Amino acid sequence: MALNLYEMDPQIYDDYIDTKIERINFNKVFDLVKKIANKKESVEILDFCCGTGVFPRKWLAKLNNIKYLGVDINYNFIKFAKKKLKNNRFNFVVDDSVLFKTGKKFDIILATSSYHHIKDNKKRAFLKNIFSHLKKDGILIVYEKIIDTFSNKIEAVDSSTQFYLERIKYMMKTEKLSKNQLFALFNEQYLTAIRHEEYKVDFQYFKDDIEASGMKIKEYIKLWPKENLFHNDKVGDFVFLIVKN
Repeated sequence: MALNLYEMDPQIYDDYIDTKIERINFNKVFDLVKKIANKKESVEILDFCCGTGVFPRKWLAKLNNIKYLGVDINYNFIKFAKKKLKNNRFNFVVDDSVLFKTGKKFDIILATSSYHHIKDNKKRAFLKNIFSHLKKDGILIVYEKIIDTFSNKIEAVDSSTQFYLERIKYMMKTEKLSKNQLFALFNEQYLTAIRHEEYKVDFQYFKDDIEASGMKIKEYIKLWPKENLFHNDKVGDFVFLIVKN
């Protein structure tokens, strides 16, 4: 069995999010949410694969005009999220994000580090489920780590390992990381390399899945790296604004 941070104490994953590079990424997502929320009297948000609830707890709770529903398949993560954020505007449920259904449609759907947790053969079903929950004028905000193109298992190992090697080296140079954070980073590199729990893909693969699900990328922002570190400017940390076609 693979050593898996998602099966361990939720605090390890929660600590992992509290790094400088992740705060930059989530600050950008929050800025986009806030821009939308400031234009409306009230905003309903659905968050797929919400994890331990760190984003609603440390960012979204600053907004007073939102109602939030977070969904994650990990029971321990949801239990942790409920314990940490007790606010009647924020609700969390345990469910499979590919299959989860509610009768409502939402102004904003969040998929922050979500798409890459879905197996490749279920990615389009996941995105079509998002489509079914999105209002006609709604916005899907995706934060994703995009790796280089690969066509077989060996290339997948090379692509994901190189991505994380450079990302971890950058983080070690720019901030002080705890033992939990270092473990989580290297474990995520390992899980991505063996394609267990982590199923990262390249930019074109993601774009094709979005378009096949009835949506389109309206805008994207590359947050890391600023330089062309990978000799492919479509590799790195990206935030996407996505709308219905």
